[in-house]
Amino acid sequence: MDGYDPLDPATVADPHPVYRRLRENTPVFFSERLDAWVLTRYADCHRVLGDTEGFAADWRRAGHDGGPASVASMQELDPPEHTPLRRLFTTAFRDQDLDAIGERAAAEAIAALERCADRTSFDFTAEVARPVALSAVCRLIGVQEPPVSSFAALSDALVRGMDAGLLPEVLEPALAARRQINELIASWHTEAPRPGLLREVLAGAGPAGVSEEAVWNSVRVLFLAGFSTTVGAAANAVLALLEHPEALERMRDPALLATGVDELLRYDGPVQGTSRACVTRTELGGAVIERGQVVLALFAAANRDPERFPDPDALVLDRTPNRHLSLGWGPHACSGAILARLIIRALVAALLKAPAPMRLAAAPTRAPRATLRYPDTLPVTLRPAGSAVHA
Repeated sequence: MDGYDPLDPATVADPHPVYRRLRENTPVFFSERLDAWVLTRYADCHRVLGDTEGFAADWRRAGHDGGPASVASMQELDPPEHTPLRRLFTTAFRDQDLDAIGERAAAEAIAALERCADRTSFDFTAEVARPVALSAVCRLIGVQEPPVSSFAALSDALVRGMDAGLLPEVLEPALAARRQINELIASWHTEAPRPGLLREVLAGAGPAGVSEEAVWNSVRVLFLAGFSTTVGAAANAVLALLEHPEALERMRDPALLATGVDELLRYDGPVQGTSRACVTRTELGGAVIERGQVVLALFAAANRDPERFPDPDALVLDRTPNRHLSLGWGPHACSGAILARLIIRALVAALLKAPAPMRLAAAPTRAPRATLRYPDTLPVTLRPAGSAVHA
């Protein structure tokens, strides 16, 4: 099977019919266009994510030229090198006042909705999700917040650059954005340390046996992933709630909030998949994968695998267990996972306190992206249903 095109307009609009067909007919196949084995079943994706010996995040272990070791970050190393770095960041995460960050995010979201309440329509992604996510990730790390509009443009260019193998024209803008973001992060080196995760991991790096360069590389990944993944998760979650208004009302029940957030992530997670390099010749799902070949685990397809999730295309707020793969799994689970859950909870709280029920004002629009999927514009309104609405 080599007909899978993640940038086909129909797939960009709704990939789940394609994922269903792949799971049912060719759950493991080699894509010439992607130059990778593509996995669509939960069991296969879960196995690859958990098997760090057989499938490497550090592609040098599979014979690829990954450049100098100094460029490695928490997402690009495997155990045992990965372990002390991950432990350092996990401890620092737990030491932050996450409740306060969530409460601040909810207050900022409520304020944003109140500012927009009288407008005919507004873009939820640009005017709520992005500023709330950027404020939260900067507060978590402990750095000054850059202007949201200019930073969002840089982040979008960098995210689109992840698809440069399919769209070569996005590579140069992504490289330019990377240079500007690197300059921003370099400015943090000279700023007075603020309370937050960065100050803690820098202080703990030496005793943990972790280089300062590895810390900075990992903070860069956390900053970018924390923003883009959180924006995507938040926009997807709100769109799902707008399409299922009864679900939002049910989430007034605190017992449904925790399970509901994870179900929103499973139902329409922003990250479509991630790649690993095969370290040793392996049989997987009936296919033989050779050393050095790349394996693409499609999270979004795995999350709707009926072998794992009964009634997978339904939004089931009390679904348990719900071990979805939307934010990864195993040692390399997404660095922004905690933040994404915090922000979704904050946005649910804001929607429940909004001056009026939110509705779609026009169809969402999506840029053609293969890796990260969410509505780039999400036109909404807080005006009553009888009011005239223009996109």
